[in-house]
Amino acid sequence: MFVDARSIPDGTVLEADLCIVGAGAAGITIARAFVASGLRVALVEGGAQEIEQDSQELYAATEIGQPYPDLSVCRLRYFGGTTNHWAGWCLPLDAIDFEAREGLPYRGWPFDRAHLDPWYRRAHSVVQIGPYDYSPSAWGIREPAIPAPFNGPRFVTKVLQASPPTRFGPVYEAELRAAPRLTVYLHANALGFSTDATGREVQTLSIGTLSGRRLSLRARVFVAATGGVENARLLLLSGRPDGNGLGNAHDLVGRFFMSHMEFVGGTIAVSDPYAYFDFSYDFNATTGRKRPFVSFVGPSQEAMRELFLVNGRFTWEYHFGQVLDTINASRRLIGRGGHGDTFADILTVIRDLDGLAGVAARKALFGQGLPVEFLKVRCHLEQLPNPASRVTLGDERDPFGNRRIVMDWRPAAADKRNSNRLLHLLGTEVGRAGFGRLRSALAEDDTTWPDDMVGNAHQMGTTRMHRDPKLGVVDENCRVHDVANLYVAGSSVFPTSGGGNPTLTIVALALRLADHLKERLA
Repeated sequence: MFVDARSIPDGTVLEADLCIVGAGAAGITIARAFVASGLRVALVEGGAQEIEQDSQELYAATEIGQPYPDLSVCRLRYFGGTTNHWAGWCLPLDAIDFEAREGLPYRGWPFDRAHLDPWYRRAHSVVQIGPYDYSPSAWGIREPAIPAPFNGPRFVTKVLQASPPTRFGPVYEAELRAAPRLTVYLHANALGFSTDATGREVQTLSIGTLSGRRLSLRARVFVAATGGVENARLLLLSGRPDGNGLGNAHDLVGRFFMSHMEFVGGTIAVSDPYAYFDFSYDFNATTGRKRPFVSFVGPSQEAMRELFLVNGRFTWEYHFGQVLDTINASRRLIGRGGHGDTFADILTVIRDLDGLAGVAARKALFGQGLPVEFLKVRCHLEQLPNPASRVTLGDERDPFGNRRIVMDWRPAAADKRNSNRLLHLLGTEVGRAGFGRLRSALAEDDTTWPDDMVGNAHQMGTTRMHRDPKLGVVDENCRVHDVANLYVAGSSVFPTSGGGNPTLTIVALALRLADHLKERLA
């Protein structure tokens, strides 16, 4: 059932076997796994079932590092979490993303990709996507159709699958409502975990409502599933009043914040404007229909190992030149492309009759589309784990009196070097294959980024996973080191960000954690 925490009498102590804090992709996935378990489960959500401004404002933060998207906008604080505006792109991490690698510090997961495969397969049904097969051939992209620089050995073409996208709140609400021993508490803001005198076991979660109620929840096991930033904040706010938070004996909570770096890396002047480019569209150029995937180009795992590179991907923005303006003008003149300045459109068509005729002839004879003048190279690159890139607690307070987040996002010199090396390698390969010539937009230094460089909303790493408590906040089962009954779910446990979007991995790890918790709570 669903309960509004504002309707519960002040001072009430709630009881559960399992308490999950946060109803986003990770929290809802774990809760669903316990629907038929017979255990009492509490799913605690700070927001409502729709967005509310006063709740959303609790995500406000201060930024002091590289500019980063507004944390009160790029994250959503209501039932379903950030899946409520998720774009739906899904891709598992590559095997190399899990590996410890010489010369690249702080890398390595406690297990390999093969270990996670069974949960990746199960995650596909949760996010409502196709088969667990990301080879281009499985999606109708024939290997001979992929241009030479993008079918190995240095670069390969890969596929991102597209979820509808799955909005976890609306999609799974009915199932959670019908669960006899599961309660979803809305408007229930987690304020911190309280422990026993030793600090090694959580006893209660403190809960507050913006209407002024204060509640507590006792459980056998607790899971923090509040996102890549809020998981760290919740741990830092927890424990003894005179302490430095839970899981933070080695000052690791909040460190290693990672995001994927996005920017235009340059342009490729193509040698053949009529080359086959359909391998990297998100729609079929022949049918004009949207495809349930998007293909992209990334470094091969062999190239990454040999050249000490980290992961990323490149997609293209197509520039068709003057002939596209001519075609659009002609469409407007025959009433198929909206309205424009008729006289100006006539002049545009007259000036480029040869171009228009050439496109028509090639379309009729060879089925070829518009000639591509150049490709704008869009980069989506992995950020290396960096302990100086972090979130901390600042001096500003929220309405509950808790300290707000300070975001200090820091791509390092090593990230700039990796980005330049990837683009240089791309330029070498497109030139070697005769595909074209790359003009990089990156300056040849360790600090200067393009003006359009941003970190996207993929927030990872702040409670990283490692078997050694001196190198990670949680162990291989996502349990907080030195706290017997507190676990963390979500992208904050990622030791590395890899090249893939995080949601599919979040769900796979949540399914894995749910299996572990079932064994423990049995």
